[in-house]
Amino acid sequence: MVVALAMQSCREDSDIINVTPPNTTTPQFGMSIQGSVLGTVVDENGEVLEGATVTYGGLTEITDEYGVFQFNDTEMYTGGTYVEVEKDGYFHGSRKFYPTADAVSRVNVKMIPMVEVASFSSTVGDNVTFEGVKIAFGNNSIMNEDGSEYNGNVKVFAKYLDPTLLETLNEMPGDLTAMNADDERVILTSYGMVAVELRDDSGNELQVKTGSTAEITMPVPTDIVGNAPATIPLWHFDEDLGTWIEEGEATLISGEYVGEVSHFSYWNCDDPSIMIHLSGSVFNRGVPVSGVLVKVTLANDNASGSGLTNSQGVFGGFVPKDEVLVIEVFDHCGVLIYTTTVGPFSEDTVLDPFNLTISSLQAIVSGTVTACEGEPSAATYAVIVQDDFTNVIPLEADNTFATNIFYCEEGDEITVGAVDPINQLASANSVFTVEGNVNVGNLELCEESISQHLYAEYGDQVFNYNETASTLDSLIYSTQTLIQNGAPDIVIYAGITLDWDTGSVVEFTLEYQEGNPLKNASLTIPTSGFKAEGEVNIQKVAQGGQEYITATGTLTNVTVTDETLYDESYNPVFFSIAIRL
Repeated sequence: MVVALAMQSCREDSDIINVTPPNTTTPQFGMSIQGSVLGTVVDENGEVLEGATVTYGGLTEITDEYGVFQFNDTEMYTGGTYVEVEKDGYFHGSRKFYPTADAVSRVNVKMIPMVEVASFSSTVGDNVTFEGVKIAFGNNSIMNEDGSEYNGNVKVFAKYLDPTLLETLNEMPGDLTAMNADDERVILTSYGMVAVELRDDSGNELQVKTGSTAEITMPVPTDIVGNAPATIPLWHFDEDLGTWIEEGEATLISGEYVGEVSHFSYWNCDDPSIMIHLSGSVFNRGVPVSGVLVKVTLANDNASGSGLTNSQGVFGGFVPKDEVLVIEVFDHCGVLIYTTTVGPFSEDTVLDPFNLTISSLQAIVSGTVTACEGEPSAATYAVIVQDDFTNVIPLEADNTFATNIFYCEEGDEITVGAVDPINQLASANSVFTVEGNVNVGNLELCEESISQHLYAEYGDQVFNYNETASTLDSLIYSTQTLIQNGAPDIVIYAGITLDWDTGSVVEFTLEYQEGNPLKNASLTIPTSGFKAEGEVNIQKVAQGGQEYITATGTLTNVTVTDETLYDESYNPVFFSIAIRL
């Protein structure tokens, strides 16, 4: 089971208030402070999502090539600050976190892809099943979003969230704080949740008709069914308010909860508890440890929550009152480095700092970031890449950074760079072998920041895909290696971009051979009726903790694929691409 534990928070017993800040209809709880948040948005595989839209109140950010968003020196609320994430092809994402004044909070949002699990005719309804969940739709029970009658095909997009999996805490919206039927704030212990969206064939939203209901049957995992109440409140997530709202109840029948709902978004079967606030901090050899996973588990039934420490090593959030808690700290290699048992607590509690002397392999990585002209922006951050783990570190006021990292083997290599998203600058990468503390020296923001893109200009037409500003789904590619005896191998990159709105596809191929900057490339644009080929300047570029293949040139060998779409002015084609490796 999962319980709410949203990290990065400190607060006083007397600071709970309920206000609605300017530029937002979302009520906020707690003290108003000046704080910052640095977050990452990832997909279901943990890969970064570039181009996602993140909003807080009246502020909007677009995630960069590292999936990073930031809100700096902004009014936030210690009792819960709520950010929302939107990306085409994914369910609505969000996170509630608990900031500390003058510190940078860290959050991670894992987006759930919208997968169609079934379709049915609105006039006859259907019993939809997926991942052990069953939803029964009645005849003529669907309406358009504006409330008008709908007759047609209904597409069901859905995902079951297993309450026993730790990843559910990153996938679910907000956190597990809620408002019950008496308008009281409570904390939830989940026995299962589900995301559901209804669409017509054109992608327009649909809803359950006013006055109708759909029956949901949700499995309870065998590990926790023994603790499941006979009846349990149902809760839906209100995306405007940023919290779970009690609405109805479900009954336990043969290991499954069965209940009726009148609309769709996220639904949750949860047992509510009175909550208190618990916070603490993690230090290693006197240095705050940021970005480590802290897991809190209820000793009596193994319900748990987790989150990351902030830039000051602080963790915190809401937990059930009067429960014995097991706290575990995990390093970046997934190794348990500390555990303790605390509680029970009947009131808000700040734990004594965990002053650790961690025996696992660890080092302090430090350095300074400067710009070739002027000063780095307040949004500048350092990037430390270890194998598949990327650690994003905010800068101090003097443009320095220092953080604890954990490495899994002696002689591990790290790649370090810096990114200034405001001025669109980045440093070159620096690679270090970790055999103790690492001072990377000065990282200079002197290069124009690369973003993954595909640009083509032909005649009076422009095709411009850039993940930070495009409605296109993504740039997808595969590789093939050609062995060259006595010469560097040739790697062929073949891929597409796909616009889900128009269905248009653009295909490309690139040849890369180390030491040979001029190689062949091709570009096919079916909507303009041609394929173009030629030699381009292609190279690998290491920048800001990331590596890219870039290519620029003019394609002059044009083959017409559809004479009705092609115009002679389309030759030649100016071509530019950057692929994030």
